[in-house]
Amino acid sequence: MTKLTESSPSTHSSETLPQSENRIPTSITWGVVVICILPLFLNLFGVDFSSFGEVLTPDMAAELTPTELFEAMHDSLEGSFVHTLLEWSAFCVALLIVLLSLMDYSLRGNPITPVLGVALFFSGMMDGFHTLAANHLLTVVAPTQDLVPFTWAICRLFHALIMIIGVFVLLNRNLSHQHTNPKDNLGFILVISGVCGLLAYALIYFTATQEFLPQTTYPDALLTRPWDFIPMLLFIVAGLWIYPKFYYRNPTPFSYALIISAIPNGATQAYMTFGSTALFDHAFNVAHFLKIIAYFVPLIGLGIEYIQTYKRQARSLYQDLQKSLNFIKNLVHDILESTRFTVQITRSGEKLEAMMTHQMQSTTEVIKTAQTISGRSQELSETVAEIEADFEKLRISCVSLSKKLGTIADQANRITRITSTIDNIAKQTKFLAINASIQAIGSGEHHEAQGFNIVAKEINALASQTRTTAQAINPIVQEMQVAVANGVDEMNTFTEAHVQAITPRIRLINQGIQAQVLSAQKIREEITQLGSSSEETSDYLRQTLDQTNDNLANLQQSVENLQEEINRFSRDPQSLL
Repeated sequence: MTKLTESSPSTHSSETLPQSENRIPTSITWGVVVICILPLFLNLFGVDFSSFGEVLTPDMAAELTPTELFEAMHDSLEGSFVHTLLEWSAFCVALLIVLLSLMDYSLRGNPITPVLGVALFFSGMMDGFHTLAANHLLTVVAPTQDLVPFTWAICRLFHALIMIIGVFVLLNRNLSHQHTNPKDNLGFILVISGVCGLLAYALIYFTATQEFLPQTTYPDALLTRPWDFIPMLLFIVAGLWIYPKFYYRNPTPFSYALIISAIPNGATQAYMTFGSTALFDHAFNVAHFLKIIAYFVPLIGLGIEYIQTYKRQARSLYQDLQKSLNFIKNLVHDILESTRFTVQITRSGEKLEAMMTHQMQSTTEVIKTAQTISGRSQELSETVAEIEADFEKLRISCVSLSKKLGTIADQANRITRITSTIDNIAKQTKFLAINASIQAIGSGEHHEAQGFNIVAKEINALASQTRTTAQAINPIVQEMQVAVANGVDEMNTFTEAHVQAITPRIRLINQGIQAQVLSAQKIREEITQLGSSSEETSDYLRQTLDQTNDNLANLQQSVENLQEEINRFSRDPQSLL
């Protein structure tokens, strides 16, 4: 049977302990086997575990003192006392099993242990009823000689069947070993507990109310207690097939202990089936003692599983603490890095402040230069306005001069016409003179003298005309002289007053332009320097912000990891156990 449980399926949960830890120690298994076989060998060597006690008859009681009677009554009830002690020891072990299974369920949330623990507990309840009925602490109808063997057989049959049914229910439910919420399977456990309680109560009620119970003991037969043979077969089948199958599905120390418990359970039934012929005989007491062992083996398996659960949780806690420690170390490292980065930020801030101060100074210089340029531009604008006014005056003077020169031109035209007239007159005079000369030369007569007189008259008339013409030219020439003189005076006035006034203003304009050029160059230099400083500041700020973002992201991740750890411990405080 032990060899059958050496291996386990490879399909169970990853949280399952190694196979060597899923069994109870081999020494306990061999110890159970030895305990089961040892009474048989001891009986062969004359050791008797019976507890019949001396039978106290009424005649013997009449001869005893009250003290002796009290002692004799206790001696006669030795078998009942031993029987009660053994049965209630088994009941107490069953009570410990159900309590420990419920504690294990509260830790892991797996319903396997509480379901089987409840089944064992109600089997113990049946044993408790068996004891109370045997000691007449309960109101029963049947006689003790029939009640005790029958209730024993019924309790053992109930024990075998309720465990087998419980294992089959768990096999069909296909439970896992993963940690679940204890509330998830609470209804299932309550239903199983209710069914077991109802079955136990029904059997107790039936047994207590029956006046006649069937005979279960046959001292002269091979099977002295044939009613115990059926539970023996059930325990053998469970130990060889049902419990190992359950162990394959749920490899735990508790399920392995069920396999080992089949050994004392089968031995208990064998002692009763083949060896017990009367109440409180050797086989009877040995069987009741082995029943305690049969209860105690699952308790050992449950205790080992309980310890392993705490060990597993301790290992998990140790791993969590290691992770938390590493996380805290990383967090401290990140915080130190962030602190160093904060120092860098402080230094960078000082450098940035100096750069911004320089930039502000440059900006101030630019503003002053711009204000200077603005003032110069205003002065230049005013100067240009004055120049425009002077040029307007010059335009007016030029228009006036143009008109006067036009007058001179007109007068000149008149002089030209007059001069032409004079020229014509002069030509005619010349011709006349020439004719007079010719006449004078050709004739010396009186008649010729008249001709010369005529010529002389003509010449005189011509002279008169020339004089008249000359007189007409004289005022014209004078007017022209006056006009020219006025034009010359106006031109001189323009040259001395306006042109000389324009010259320094033009110089002022030139100086203003030069100042603007210098200011523009200075502005260009300042703006170039300001742009360089701004670019440097932008690059530095960009690098600083990138580094800040990286460090803040790392710090945020660390804080989130820490918060996740805290939340996990808050959600599952039992993981700290």
